[in-house]
Amino acid sequence: MADGNILSNFGINLLEEEIDDVIFQTNEFLTDATFTGAQGPFWWILQMCMALAALFAIIMTAGMAYKMMVKHEPLDVIKLFRPLAVSLVLCWWYPPADTGMAGSGSNWCFLDFLSYIPNCIGSYTHDLYQAEAAQISDKFEEAQELIFVRDTMYTNLQAQADVAHTGTSDPNLIEATMEQTGVDEVTSMEKDAAKLWFTSLTSGIVVGIDKIIMLIALVVFRIGWWATIYCQQILLGMLTIFGPIQWAFSLLPKWEGAWAKWITRYLTVHFYGAMLYFVGFYVLLLFDIVLCIQVENLTAITASEQTMAAYLQNSFFSAGYLMAASIVALKCLNLVPDLAAWMIPEGDTAFSTRNFGEGVAQQAKMTATGAIGTMTR
Repeated sequence: MADGNILSNFGINLLEEEIDDVIFQTNEFLTDATFTGAQGPFWWILQMCMALAALFAIIMTAGMAYKMMVKHEPLDVIKLFRPLAVSLVLCWWYPPADTGMAGSGSNWCFLDFLSYIPNCIGSYTHDLYQAEAAQISDKFEEAQELIFVRDTMYTNLQAQADVAHTGTSDPNLIEATMEQTGVDEVTSMEKDAAKLWFTSLTSGIVVGIDKIIMLIALVVFRIGWWATIYCQQILLGMLTIFGPIQWAFSLLPKWEGAWAKWITRYLTVHFYGAMLYFVGFYVLLLFDIVLCIQVENLTAITASEQTMAAYLQNSFFSAGYLMAASIVALKCLNLVPDLAAWMIPEGDTAFSTRNFGEGVAQQAKMTATGAIGTMTR
């Protein structure tokens, strides 16, 4: 398979789980000491946000208690409970083992509590995706092996065509053959050699374009896949870092619902992973059908030299359906933000993520169309 793994030699594959895992873990460097030294790149900002939010909560609590005392009113514990609840959330915002707050070395935090259910659902959809991905991986390798066999058979036939074309171009050989068989026979041989050489040339172009179409199809799919994952990580990082300030602002009368809106956004973004694998499962079902068609075509092509010769006479793109499936998959991946928003009542649809995905899809389709149009001219 080292020689037959054609598409991997181009640096792309249908399933790149290792890269997916790295992208899904990009926010772990918030507190990663190996990234920038003693602290992560955004750890200082997160600490400042937590400190400002705590300071704001203390000031608001002190102001509320002072007003009660000035008006000679008894202390209203219910009113003071909100700043207390906010302060508790801030103390357990990030694991105390990292922050040193709350006098505990626990790794549990408020963010883990919120993301528990989305992560459980995401774990199940991920298992479904992996089960289908295992079948797709085997089918994809089978297709690559057949592509290698097809290219090998084409190379052999092309070599025969080159030998025949070279032989008909040799004046001495033509003269000797003409003396033995006559002019008509030599003319017929030259025509057959020219047809064979031209057929090998045009079919070689089709085989080359077929590989490029398959490569573009996989690149288009991976662009949409990684774009959705990376947008989720960017949004999660932003919500994690600046969330404490939004919780502190919820103490103000005009922004009492800020904490609820933040939770809605955080849960919505966390459901991106679950919905991504949910959509990915159906996308892989589509790829399964398409790859089965491609494998059937390649199996029929490589059955014998006669079927290969017939293919060269009527060359076609075996990866055409794969290209169509990639564009459909890219469009389906744009539904991930909407599906994640539907999981939360009155969830906010991430228009920026969806618009980004649609822009990537449109640009990818334009690039693929332009590349194919240029190659076919």
